[in-house]
Amino acid sequence: MNVLQSIADEREASAIKHAEADDRWLRECKGIDDPEARRASFHRWVKNQLLKAFTWPEDAARREKLLGQCVSEITVMVRQLRGRGWLLDGEALATEVKDCITPIGTYQHTGKVGDFWPYFRAGVRRYVDANAERIQALARCTGTEEGAQAMGAVLAGLGLDRLGKTRAASMTELVADRAPKKKAGRPRTANKGDQTLPLL
Repeated sequence: MNVLQSIADEREASAIKHAEADDRWLRECKGIDDPEARRASFHRWVKNQLLKAFTWPEDAARREKLLGQCVSEITVMVRQLRGRGWLLDGEALATEVKDCITPIGTYQHTGKVGDFWPYFRAGVRRYVDANAERIQALARCTGTEEGAQAMGAVLAGLGLDRLGKTRAASMTELVADRAPKKKAGRPRTANKGDQTLPLL
Protein backbone atom coordinates (compact mmCIF):
# COMPACT_ATOMS: atom_id res chain seq x y z
CA MET A 1 0.00 0.00 0.00
CA ASN A 2 2.88 2.37 0.64
CA VAL A 3 3.95 2.19 -3.00
CA LEU A 4 0.46 3.01 -4.22
CA GLN A 5 0.14 5.79 -1.66
CA SER A 6 3.47 7.30 -2.71
CA ILE A 7 2.42 7.22 -6.39
CA ALA A 8 -0.87 8.89 -5.52
CA ASP A 9 0.94 11.50 -3.43
CA GLU A 10 3.37 12.23 -6.28
CA ARG A 11 0.54 12.68 -8.77
CA GLU A 12 -1.35 14.92 -6.39
CA ALA A 13 1.77 17.03 -5.73
CA SER A 14 2.37 17.29 -9.48
CA ALA A 15 -1.23 18.35 -10.09
CA ILE A 16 -0.99 20.97 -7.36
CA LYS A 17 2.29 22.27 -8.79
CA HIS A 18 0.76 22.60 -12.26
CA ALA A 19 -2.36 24.28 -10.90
CA GLU A 20 -0.19 26.75 -8.99
CA ALA A 21 1.80 27.48 -12.16
CA ASP A 22 -1.45 28.12 -14.05
CA ASP A 23 -2.70 30.44 -11.33
CA ARG A 24 0.64 32.23 -11.12
CA TRP A 25 0.63 32.86 -14.88
CA LEU A 26 -2.91 34.21 -14.81
CA ARG A 27 -2.04 36.47 -11.86
CA GLU A 28 1.14 37.64 -13.55
CA CYS A 29 -0.77 38.57 -16.69
CA LYS A 30 -2.86 40.93 -14.65
CA GLY A 31 -0.04 42.36 -12.56
CA ILE A 32 3.01 42.65 -14.82
CA ASP A 33 3.36 45.86 -16.76
CA ASP A 34 6.62 45.05 -18.57
CA PRO A 35 5.75 43.55 -21.99
CA GLU A 36 8.91 41.42 -22.10
CA ALA A 37 8.16 39.94 -18.69
CA ARG A 38 4.57 39.21 -19.70
CA ARG A 39 5.74 37.57 -22.93
CA ALA A 40 8.30 35.44 -21.06
CA SER A 41 5.64 34.47 -18.53
CA PHE A 42 3.30 33.42 -21.33
CA HIS A 43 5.98 31.26 -22.98
CA ARG A 44 6.79 29.58 -19.63
CA TRP A 45 3.12 28.87 -19.13
CA VAL A 46 2.72 27.45 -22.67
CA LYS A 47 5.74 25.18 -22.18
CA ASN A 48 4.30 23.95 -18.89
CA GLN A 49 0.93 23.22 -20.53
CA LEU A 50 2.59 21.34 -23.38
CA LEU A 51 4.74 19.28 -21.04
CA LYS A 52 1.65 18.41 -19.06
CA ALA A 53 -0.58 17.57 -22.04
CA PHE A 54 1.64 15.32 -24.15
CA THR A 55 3.98 12.36 -23.99
CA TRP A 56 7.45 13.48 -25.01
CA PRO A 57 10.50 11.62 -26.39
CA GLU A 58 13.01 10.27 -23.87
CA ASP A 59 15.96 11.93 -25.63
CA ALA A 60 16.40 15.39 -24.07
CA ALA A 61 17.66 17.05 -27.28
CA ARG A 62 14.72 15.74 -29.34
CA ARG A 63 12.28 16.68 -26.57
CA GLU A 64 13.58 20.28 -26.38
CA LYS A 65 13.52 20.67 -30.15
CA LEU A 66 9.97 19.33 -30.40
CA LEU A 67 8.86 21.44 -27.45
CA GLY A 68 10.30 24.55 -29.11
CA GLN A 69 8.48 23.72 -32.35
CA CYS A 70 5.21 23.27 -30.46
CA VAL A 71 5.61 26.61 -28.65
CA SER A 72 6.23 28.23 -32.04
CA GLU A 73 3.01 26.72 -33.39
CA ILE A 74 1.06 28.09 -30.43
CA THR A 75 2.61 31.47 -31.27
CA VAL A 76 1.34 31.04 -34.85
CA MET A 77 -2.13 30.39 -33.44
CA VAL A 78 -1.92 33.57 -31.33
CA ARG A 79 -0.86 35.49 -34.44
CA GLN A 80 -3.95 34.12 -36.23
CA LEU A 81 -6.10 35.45 -33.40
CA ARG A 82 -4.37 38.82 -33.65
CA GLY A 83 -4.75 38.84 -37.42
CA ARG A 84 -8.50 38.50 -37.05
CA GLY A 85 -8.60 41.34 -34.52
CA TRP A 86 -9.34 39.20 -31.45
CA LEU A 87 -7.18 40.57 -28.66
CA LEU A 88 -7.76 37.86 -26.06
CA ASP A 89 -5.89 38.18 -22.80
CA GLY A 90 -5.47 36.31 -19.53
CA GLU A 91 -7.99 33.58 -18.87
CA ALA A 92 -9.64 33.86 -22.29
CA LEU A 93 -6.36 33.24 -24.13
CA ALA A 94 -5.38 30.51 -21.65
CA THR A 95 -8.71 28.76 -22.26
CA GLU A 96 -8.24 28.89 -26.03
CA VAL A 97 -4.72 27.43 -25.79
CA LYS A 98 -5.93 24.65 -23.49
CA ASP A 99 -8.94 23.93 -25.71
CA CYS A 100 -6.61 23.68 -28.69
CA ILE A 101 -4.10 21.24 -27.21
CA THR A 102 -6.38 19.08 -25.04
CA PRO A 103 -7.95 17.00 -27.87
CA ILE A 104 -4.54 16.49 -29.47
CA GLY A 105 -3.18 15.23 -26.15
CA THR A 106 -6.17 12.95 -25.68
CA TYR A 107 -5.65 11.35 -29.09
CA GLN A 108 -1.94 10.97 -28.47
CA HIS A 109 -2.49 9.27 -25.11
CA THR A 110 -4.97 6.82 -26.63
CA GLY A 111 -2.43 5.83 -29.29
CA LYS A 112 -4.30 7.25 -32.28
CA VAL A 113 -1.44 9.54 -33.34
CA GLY A 114 1.35 7.91 -35.33
CA ASP A 115 3.63 10.88 -36.01
CA PHE A 116 3.11 13.56 -33.37
CA TRP A 117 4.60 16.67 -35.00
CA PRO A 118 2.54 16.80 -38.23
CA TYR A 119 -0.61 15.95 -36.28
CA PHE A 120 0.04 18.66 -33.68
CA ARG A 121 0.92 21.23 -36.29
CA ALA A 122 -2.19 20.57 -38.39
CA GLY A 123 -4.45 20.61 -35.33
CA VAL A 124 -3.11 23.91 -34.03
CA ARG A 125 -3.19 25.58 -37.44
CA ARG A 126 -6.81 24.53 -38.00
CA TYR A 127 -8.01 25.55 -34.56
CA VAL A 128 -8.73 29.24 -35.17
CA ASP A 129 -10.58 28.60 -38.45
CA ALA A 130 -12.60 25.74 -36.98
CA ASN A 131 -13.66 27.77 -33.93
CA ALA A 132 -13.87 31.22 -35.51
CA GLU A 133 -17.52 31.94 -34.72
CA ARG A 134 -17.23 30.95 -31.08
CA ILE A 135 -13.99 32.92 -30.58
CA GLN A 136 -15.44 35.96 -32.32
CA ALA A 137 -18.52 35.84 -30.09
CA LEU A 138 -16.27 35.57 -27.03
CA ALA A 139 -14.17 38.52 -28.18
CA ARG A 140 -17.27 40.62 -28.77
CA CYS A 141 -18.79 39.72 -25.40
CA THR A 142 -15.61 40.53 -23.50
CA GLY A 143 -14.80 43.69 -25.46
CA THR A 144 -11.52 42.29 -26.76
CA GLU A 145 -12.35 42.65 -30.41
CA GLU A 146 -10.20 45.21 -32.20
CA GLY A 147 -13.26 47.12 -33.44
CA ALA A 148 -14.50 47.57 -29.88
CA GLN A 149 -11.01 48.64 -28.82
CA ALA A 150 -10.89 51.22 -31.62
CA MET A 151 -14.28 52.60 -30.59
CA GLY A 152 -13.03 52.87 -27.02
CA ALA A 153 -10.03 54.86 -28.25
CA VAL A 154 -12.32 57.22 -30.15
CA LEU A 155 -14.49 57.76 -27.08
CA ALA A 156 -11.39 58.33 -24.95
CA GLY A 157 -10.12 60.89 -27.45
CA LEU A 158 -13.40 62.76 -27.21
CA GLY A 159 -13.29 62.63 -23.43
CA LEU A 160 -16.42 60.49 -23.27
CA ASP A 161 -14.87 57.43 -21.63
CA ARG A 162 -15.64 56.69 -18.02
CA LEU A 163 -12.30 55.25 -17.01
CA GLY A 164 -9.93 57.73 -18.59
CA LYS A 165 -7.18 55.11 -18.78
CA THR A 166 -5.21 53.94 -21.75
CA ARG A 167 -5.57 50.26 -22.47
CA ALA A 168 -2.56 48.02 -21.88
CA ALA A 169 -1.57 45.75 -24.75
CA SER A 170 -3.22 42.34 -24.62
CA MET A 171 -1.17 39.15 -24.46
CA THR A 172 -2.28 38.38 -28.02
CA GLU A 173 -0.79 41.67 -29.21
CA LEU A 174 2.42 41.17 -27.24
CA VAL A 175 3.05 37.66 -28.55
CA ALA A 176 1.96 38.37 -32.13
CA ASP A 177 3.94 41.58 -32.46
CA ARG A 178 7.10 39.91 -31.17
CA ALA A 179 6.76 36.75 -33.29
CA PRO A 180 9.19 36.53 -36.19
CA LYS A 181 7.68 37.37 -39.53
CA LYS A 182 8.59 35.78 -42.84
CA LYS A 183 11.30 37.67 -44.62
CA ALA A 184 10.71 38.69 -48.19
CA GLY A 185 13.83 37.96 -50.13
CA ARG A 186 15.01 37.13 -53.57
CA PRO A 187 13.30 34.21 -55.29
CA ARG A 188 15.24 30.97 -55.16
CA THR A 189 16.76 29.85 -58.41
CA ALA A 190 16.79 26.40 -59.97
CA ASN A 191 20.52 26.30 -60.61
CA LYS A 192 23.25 28.50 -59.15
CA GLY A 193 24.82 28.87 -62.58
CA ASP A 194 21.55 29.84 -64.25
CA GLN A 195 20.11 32.89 -62.50
CA THR A 196 17.25 33.34 -64.99
CA LEU A 197 14.87 30.59 -63.77
CA PRO A 198 13.24 31.44 -60.46
CA LEU A 199 11.38 28.66 -58.71
CA LEU A 200 7.70 29.29 -58.07
